[in-house]
Amino acid sequence: MVSRWWSAFRPALWALALLGFSRAAMAGAEPCKLLTPAEIGTTLGAPFGAGEPIGTTGCSWTAAKPHMIVTLSLWPPAEWDRMKASALPGTTNQPAPGLGDDAFYTTVAQYTVLYVKKGATVYLFKVYGVKDQAKQMSAEKTLAQDVLARL
Repeated sequence: MVSRWWSAFRPALWALALLGFSRAAMAGAEPCKLLTPAEIGTTLGAPFGAGEPIGTTGCSWTAAKPHMIVTLSLWPPAEWDRMKASALPGTTNQPAPGLGDDAFYTTVAQYTVLYVKKGATVYLFKVYGVKDQAKQMSAEKTLAQDVLARL
């Protein structure tokens, strides 16, 4: 299952990596402190473990049964316009009103990522393991609201 996801979503992830991410812009950020396992569990209806850092600018939380993964990544706002305008083959963008200064979903096949710009940071929310796309998008939005309320 993971290999199928990786094959389908890898081009979009590589494109994001090539946007010129600046680690200096996110110095001091602690993504694993922006959500709690309890918040994620309440949103997705399963117990989640503690957040595991993804480098210095991301965090990942995992539930064993059903198997789900939530990731949160932080990006500098200078990349926002390129992220929003990036139109990779097979992707669609959809506005996500009411979140931060601006927000949108990008969908590749059945995978959706929520991008939220708030002040000096762009937040990327991704929920893996939820087969219903509307539920996935709803969960990503709820998690974004939790983070924004904490800022």
